[in-house]
Order: sequence, then structure tokens, then C-alpha cells
Amino acid sequence: MPIPPQPRTFRCLACNWQSTTIPLSDCLLSGIDWHSTCPKCHNDALDCRLATRSEIMKKRLSDFLRPRHA
Repeated sequence: MPIPPQPRTFRCLACNWQSTTIPLSDCLLSGIDWHSTCPKCHNDALDCRLATRSEIMKKRLSDFLRPRHA
């Protein structure tokens, strides 16, 4: 049975861009569930760590309040 990885927070060391991802499955999509480069400055030096509880709640609330396309 596939098990999704734990939520992670990615932070760019060059421009301080930050994003928290909450994967829904073990199939990770680049740019959505996993970041190998910064989407803002294209730097490949990213800090990747487990997300804190507050970061997870902030991401879930943001996803919940995001307008849906009909």
C-alpha cells in the first residue's frame, strides 16, 4: 500500500522563497509536491525539512480558501 511522504517545507537559500507541500500520494510531482529548484530565482540550493504543525495548518487553510475554477 503506497504511503504518502510527510509534509515538507522548501526554502531557497538565495532569495528566501519558501513553500510547504503536503503530498497526497507517494507519486511526487515536480513543482507541486517536490521542488528541486527555486521557481522564483531558479537557484538549485534549496533547504528541505519536515514541515512544522503551524506550516501544515497554514498550507491547509490556504488550499481550503483558494478559489476553485468552475
